[in-house]
This record gives sequence, C-alpha cells and structure tokens, in this order.
Amino acid sequence: MEDEVKHRARRGSIERAVIGTLLVGGMLTVGIMAPKVLGLMRKEHVNAVLPQDPKQRLRETLWRLKRKGMVAFEKRGDKNYPYLTKRGVARAEHLKIGSVSIPKPFRWDRRWRIVIFDIPQDKSALRDRIRSVLLNLGFYKLQHSVWVHPHDCEEIVALLKLNQGVHSEVLYIIADAIEYDRPIREHFSLPQD
Repeated sequence: MEDEVKHRARRGSIERAVIGTLLVGGMLTVGIMAPKVLGLMRKEHVNAVLPQDPKQRLRETLWRLKRKGMVAFEKRGDKNYPYLTKRGVARAEHLKIGSVSIPKPFRWDRRWRIVIFDIPQDKSALRDRIRSVLLNLGFYKLQHSVWVHPHDCEEIVALLKLNQGVHSEVLYIIADAIEYDRPIREHFSLPQD
C-alpha cells in the first residue's frame, strides 16, 4: 500500500512538472522537455525519487495526459510536439501553476535579472504573451519592455524564448546594480541598503 501511494505521488509530481513546463515552454520535443521537467521536480521536491529513464517516463506521462484531454500533439516533420489544451490550461490554473514559479533562494545574491525585449508593433500579440508570462512569473516592470527579477530565472526565460520563437529579440541580463532600485527592493521585500 505504501508503494502504491508513493507511486501515485511521484506520478502526480511528474504530471505537474509536465503541465508547468508546457505552460511556460509551449510546444517542445521530449528531448528538450526531459531536463526541464526533471529540474522542476528537483526544485519542487528536493528529495524526489527521479525516474530511471526520464524520457520514457515523460512519454508515458504525456500519453496519460493526452488520454485525460489535457495535452494534444501537433506533428511537425517527423516529430510530435505536445501542447496544453484548454482543459490542460484550466488544470494548471487549478494546480496554481499559473506559471512555473521562480525559486527563492535562502539568501539574495544581490544581482538583478533583467529581461528586455524589442518586438515590432506588427507582432503585438507576441509582445502581450511575453509580458503576461513575465508578469505571472513575478517580474517587476521597470519600463514597457524592461522587466526585473532578483533571482535566477535563466532556464525559465530560455523556455519562454524557445516557445515563442524569439532569440535576439529577448535578452536576459544579469546586473550588479540598478540606479534607484528602492521601489524594486520594496516590491520583492529585499533589504534596503
């Protein structure tokens, strides 16, 4: 009985990580998803027993989510790309995975993570999606296309860029200081120097 309970808990953990990865990352191949899903599981459950064959476990989880109507697949070339259906997005919101959260370390390293983007006016829907994801991740809006966060979020930003098909249009910067950062520190409840 104990083993069955642990198995169900592990299965639920993998499903939550897959849903969270698809929510931020959109359509990704299994090869790209596997390390992201395992990374999220490690962050969520530090002592999680990770699967022996993560790609196989991920495939099983994706097909199980497809049977539940939360994931669908789009064929591109010779690969199937999973994405969340409306039901999957609703499930993510129910699980409070409105977005994958950025883990807060024990101590702030006193560096700012800045995301800037320059997307043309004719792609306003793309700009709005990026803003929405950054807002859901807890970023502070410094200017219209300049967003700040105090903690490491490089992996999540890389997923966002991959999903949206943007590369040089979205830049991730690590800065030691921002002029007049008092409002930002207050927003994140960081010590004032």
